[in-house]
Amino acid sequence: MADPAERKLWQGMLAILSNDPVTAIRTLRSGADDPKALGVAYYLARQYLLFREQMQEAIRRKPGDFGPYYFLGRHYDADLDDCQQAAAWFRRALERSPSYARARAYLGSCLERLGEPAEAERAYRTALPLPLAQLGLARLELAAGRTREALVWARKAMDGDPGDAGGWRLLSRILESEGQLASAIEALRKAGRAAPQDASLRYRLHRLYRTSGDAAKAKETLAEYERLRAIYGAQPE
Repeated sequence: MADPAERKLWQGMLAILSNDPVTAIRTLRSGADDPKALGVAYYLARQYLLFREQMQEAIRRKPGDFGPYYFLGRHYDADLDDCQQAAAWFRRALERSPSYARARAYLGSCLERLGEPAEAERAYRTALPLPLAQLGLARLELAAGRTREALVWARKAMDGDPGDAGGWRLLSRILESEGQLASAIEALRKAGRAAPQDASLRYRLHRLYRTSGDAAKAKETLAEYERLRAIYGAQPE
């Protein structure tokens, strides 16, 4: 039988996987003594200061573990929109686990937003064939005006991850720039199915229908946008 600390750790991890951060925090604090797991539980509870403290403690105890560096990178990227700090954490994670493709892809995204497209492309290419990296390459090609190359990468990404609403939105933009309105509309409809609460997708779809000359569909999707905006407070992109 596992010792009490190990049992507490597994119970806490199960609570994390069940998206029950309160139980996870209570369980892990009662005797697991694992700052990385406790930090993840704090993150799920949106207690970001405590999350950062636990990740720093995890680094102090096991400086060779790439996990805390990666988690901090994701936090600074997704929650604080601090690409400079996020990139630094991802690089430190990759020093400890060079083959971890997701860290390379997220590093590429940070570099892209920092205005370093060449470095971003290198990071994305080392993360292939992750759809996340393929979408990054699609964005870079689109920004450079190479829409056909962008289309190839975006389609590959959506073949690999058809549930990514942002990917379908990007594919729709590329198709629209190529003059393929019907395909752009279909891609945006798939984005809407992947993100049913996102009002901005309906507004963009309304604009595409209006551009295509389908007044009835344009009116229908505008009404859907207004309904979702009233519920979720979204604004048009």
